[in-house]
Amino acid sequence: MKIARYELKVVYKKELILMMEDDVDSEDLLKIFLETQLKEEKEPSELLGIIAEKVSEEGCTEQCESCQKYCPASEECMATDENVRCTKCEYLCETCGICELKE
Repeated sequence: MKIARYELKVVYKKELILMMEDDVDSEDLLKIFLETQLKEEKEPSELLGIIAEKVSEEGCTEQCESCQKYCPASEECMATDENVRCTKCEYLCETCGICELKE
């Protein structure tokens, strides 16, 4: 068994027409629009594609209890969400960053 991590970039096509005064830079206006409006956009756009980039790949020994990615609190594999789950865990020592249950 192995674990592969991918970063996905979803590409949409959307037409945007900006009207502005002559002394306004269109690139600055576009940047402001992208930072504010697209986050809240609800209108569907035309999907052009998905770009998948492999970030990492690692093997799994299937020896869970001795694996660094095994969570003794939940008794589950954290290979897919280790960074997220550990930061919210009550057993993570904020000083040294080590799980108190693994000591």
